[in-house]
Amino acid sequence: MSCGSFQARQYQISHRTNYRHSFQASLCHNQLHLRPREVVGQKLLHSAIEITPEPDYRASSFDSFGNPTEFFSIERPHAEMCVHSFCGVERSEPQFVPLAGFSIADLQADIRRANTTESRQAFEFLSPSRYCAIDPQFESFLSSVWDPTLDSLVLLDAINQHIHQSIRYEPSSTDVTTPSLTALKNRVGVCQDLANVFISCMRTAGFPARYVSGYLVTVPAPGESKRIGADASHAWVSVFLGHLGWIDWDPTNNIRANWDHITLAWGRDYADVPPIQGVYVGGGDTLLEVAVDVLLANESLANPPKDPE
Repeated sequence: MSCGSFQARQYQISHRTNYRHSFQASLCHNQLHLRPREVVGQKLLHSAIEITPEPDYRASSFDSFGNPTEFFSIERPHAEMCVHSFCGVERSEPQFVPLAGFSIADLQADIRRANTTESRQAFEFLSPSRYCAIDPQFESFLSSVWDPTLDSLVLLDAINQHIHQSIRYEPSSTDVTTPSLTALKNRVGVCQDLANVFISCMRTAGFPARYVSGYLVTVPAPGESKRIGADASHAWVSVFLGHLGWIDWDPTNNIRANWDHITLAWGRDYADVPPIQGVYVGGGDTLLEVAVDVLLANESLANPPKDPE
């Protein structure tokens, strides 16, 4: 699916993470996935990441999935650390494709042929991963909606709705280490859990699916309702559909991802793309505070950071 340029929206994103230790940490090493990647329909306008205290070392790179990353270390005692990412992106209005023009059975045959570079690369997202299992329980879960004669987009829309209706969204009901089988069993979770269940359903059925980490606009445009998962990092799913490429679904909100979904990074599951991941020495107990704001560009964000020279 391609994104047209009929209209565009510009957003400003502020993502601030504070770590407060009960006593000083002597050392920390961290990796960031906080710069939105360039994808079809999404243009990065600017990006800055401010880190306090000032790191002793920092360097930018890309991971194996092509996501922008940054590594930094603080090699002196510190009782608090703050990472503040501020960026601007422009999103084009997605072109809604109601029908794929081929069934899910046709798609299965096309994936098995793997006759393009993109389809061969998609194989990386067919295997189980740390939080997304492949298990017959996911086949059973889909049995009430699975119809291989349906157009593949119609079927995936139905699966997205089935997950939305079956897994109750409840903030703080799980954590980032909750596996998809647990979310399926308990039928409750947050956006990450609904995404993991969708991914496991797809991979169990033999379709490449990847985890997308990103943001939802905090304040919707006039006349539009606020989505579930705004005011925090969000997660949704991208499924490979042969010559249509990758198409994204948001089971938390029972929609296909639209121009209010801002892609940060993608991987096999959350373990590949946490916004901040690291280790520290000392520190005792740690209080973590996260604040995310995603606003249309005509709104203002307070105290944007400056990138280092």
